[in-house]
Amino acid sequence: MTDTELLSRFEYFGKKALEYRNKVIGLLPEVNRRKLYLQRGCTSVYEYAKKVAGLSEEQASRALHVFEKFTDKPTLKRLLEEGTVSVNKLSRVVSIATVENQEMLAEKVQIMSQSAIETFVRDIRQGASEAGIVRTHKPESNLLFTQEPHLDEDVREKLVKLERKGIDINQLLREALDRREKEITQAKDRVAVSLPEHSSRYIPTRVRSILKQEYGAKCAKNGCHKPSQNIHHMRRWALDGSHDPNFMAPLCREHHQIAHAIDVRVQEMRRN
Repeated sequence: MTDTELLSRFEYFGKKALEYRNKVIGLLPEVNRRKLYLQRGCTSVYEYAKKVAGLSEEQASRALHVFEKFTDKPTLKRLLEEGTVSVNKLSRVVSIATVENQEMLAEKVQIMSQSAIETFVRDIRQGASEAGIVRTHKPESNLLFTQEPHLDEDVREKLVKLERKGIDINQLLREALDRREKEITQAKDRVAVSLPEHSSRYIPTRVRSILKQEYGAKCAKNGCHKPSQNIHHMRRWALDGSHDPNFMAPLCREHHQIAHAIDVRVQEMRRN
């Protein structure tokens, strides 16, 4: 057996092992409900799961917990029962799952990685939390730099001196930021005009450069501080064939998956 054949067989059976493990976990809640483990001389479903399938008590407990939470959410419950999606993925959406959004979540957990699901859930929970925030504290100064962004000491001193002289530094900074935004917008328009009508999938250096100037090295999603790893086309390249920087943004791996998952849903809705 060659190295390639050995690796191929190992990976094939590895995938099968994961598939069957998911199916075993999916059957566990019903085995527990019927107390069938007693017929095999086991005193609990946890003992039975460990003896027959090598499942830890934590894994078995997670499966039973997720099943209970999905009792009124048949679409998600079916994914667990049939072993279509791992219990680890499904457990990530328990906190936000509702009868109304179960269809959407079922779609997401089937096409997104576990890390992307975790990011997706965190974004939803953070959005809901921020929507209910009421700020009651007053800053000690008009300069809101106690946490971020980080300012060099000489820059901070200059701003403080200007503020003490009665200069509205917020307006000063606002104007500087507006100028930066305008310059970037103009630069993006110039780059867009200079692009060929039809191009390869390779993103030109000048496009990457202007996007880095606008977004830096981090994910463009608000609140995400992960390094950007992919440049996302908001207008699908396969349909548009354009690298117009006005419709592109650098994203981390997880938010790139989320963006494509949303795009798949939008395309399906349009086809229907």
